[in-house]
Amino acid sequence: MEGVSQLVQKIYMISDLASTTGLSRHTLNFYLNLGLIEESGRTESNYRFFDQAVVDRLHRIIRLRQEGHTLKQIQALLEGERP
Repeated sequence: MEGVSQLVQKIYMISDLASTTGLSRHTLNFYLNLGLIEESGRTESNYRFFDQAVVDRLHRIIRLRQEGHTLKQIQALLEGERP
């Protein structure tokens, strides 16, 4: 269609998130269980995938951890900011 641009969004599997953020898969699963991040969806094979908003959120979590915030404090700070 003329004048219509397609938006192609990169999706990340958990191993991609680990590579991109430097966090272990174990840590990412821990953050999922805590509710700090959420999967963006599932593939047809039922694998979790994540979008750029989750990557951005993880970078914010990493920064907050480096500043000395606890995970409980980070949960409170990020509450209501679901990607």
